[in-house]
Amino acid sequence: MPKPDFEVIVIGSGLAGLASALTAVEHGCTDVLVVEAEGVLGGSTRLCGGVVMGSRSRLQRAAGIEDAEDDMFKEYMAINGWDVSAGPVERWAARSGETIDWLQDRGVPFYERLIFSGDDRRPRGHCVEGGGQAIIDALASRCRKAGIEFALGNRVDELIHTDGRVTGVRAGGEDLTAAAVIVATGGFGANPEHLAEHYPIAWVPGETFYIGADGARGDHLRFADQVGAQVTGENRGLRMLNPGVDTMHEAFLPGWTVLLDKRGHRFCDETAPYGILDSLLKARDNVGYVVFDDAALRPPAELAERYADAYKQVWPNHAKFKPKHYTADVMKQYEHHERVHKAESLEELAKSTGIPAADFCGTIARYNQLVEAGQDTDFQKASRFLNPISTAPFYAVEVRPTAIAHTGYGMRVDDFGQVIGVDGNLIEGLYAAGECTGGIVGPTYSGSGSSLASAAGVGRMAGEAAAQYVSKARV
Repeated sequence: MPKPDFEVIVIGSGLAGLASALTAVEHGCTDVLVVEAEGVLGGSTRLCGGVVMGSRSRLQRAAGIEDAEDDMFKEYMAINGWDVSAGPVERWAARSGETIDWLQDRGVPFYERLIFSGDDRRPRGHCVEGGGQAIIDALASRCRKAGIEFALGNRVDELIHTDGRVTGVRAGGEDLTAAAVIVATGGFGANPEHLAEHYPIAWVPGETFYIGADGARGDHLRFADQVGAQVTGENRGLRMLNPGVDTMHEAFLPGWTVLLDKRGHRFCDETAPYGILDSLLKARDNVGYVVFDDAALRPPAELAERYADAYKQVWPNHAKFKPKHYTADVMKQYEHHERVHKAESLEELAKSTGIPAADFCGTIARYNQLVEAGQDTDFQKASRFLNPISTAPFYAVEVRPTAIAHTGYGMRVDDFGQVIGVDGNLIEGLYAAGECTGGIVGPTYSGSGSSLASAAGVGRMAGEAAAQYVSKARV
């Protein structure tokens, strides 16, 4: 058999791609190529906030936070009703702290203070100084020092599949052979056709938008068809609430809002993590109404500080969170938009939204009683966020979860990152990591840093397994 052009070819240069390429070299591979469709390294990772979820890292222990070895795995499985591929999830979760240490040792600059990633019992969110771009800068530098080659602006057209084994890639009419190929192409958020087909609960023509790289077009689904790989994860990913007036991304609701469903019923703590809100909206026809009053937009001087304290999320790598849409200026700008409702009374506001006035007004009355009592006994929102809805004019903004931050439909992998075929057999020479995998993201996105954690963790698993496969092929 002739010697291949490269021992490993990695398709994609986000965190999953760089982690897998660097790991392959660290485990003995000498000729590794990273092929990137865009003209710049980093994929969607370079655009993200830079939080990586992890358990039992050096930083977590130094902060005095103790996790049992399987705590993160058990919580991840519980929040997803065990509706994920438990094998690969267990392996990357168990090694997630080790992966944080690995990233830190390779120059990724983490803050010492951890945050709560989502509804986890202990802080597991490791924040990167400089966000996602700092992750890419650190790993790309290490990759170059390790002799890894990069080919930018080259979209892979297909995988070369010979006698049941993946033996390279074809791009721009040129064939490049490899002993192993790792697919790390990201998701398909930049491809409207794939969104409509594989993430229909997130797809509203003319409204849905993607928070990620333009290169995330679902190339992995084409590859899966070419080689007969299993795909899974329909309607999985992460959606964030969007008022539909623009494409400005807003991750969290201000704590002084009340979120109602189409029946006029409150159903959550409005400061809940975005993954929780996404999951809750699924059960409510994917429509909600963010309700607040004029005091929230123009608080009296003596209450200005109280209203300014609107978010429980305080991240060391992010400026203080502030409302983007729910401000006096934006409400004025879009006061005639069909999704923005404004009225001098709650009864008129209910009529404008089409919600039965009795339910709408009763819910707000109940909420104001909880505010008066100083305790949200219904949904446990922190008391510092409890402000009455009582100052006219009143506002209700219709929101839908149509801002897409992650897609979770992709190739099924085993607990070493190797791709599984539709026939149930492992596809020889083919591995995958990151957003292009399926079965890792469940019905509920578990929290900030989950996608980067699996990208790095499964990326390392795939790099190790590919290196082991290459080593055996040399013999």
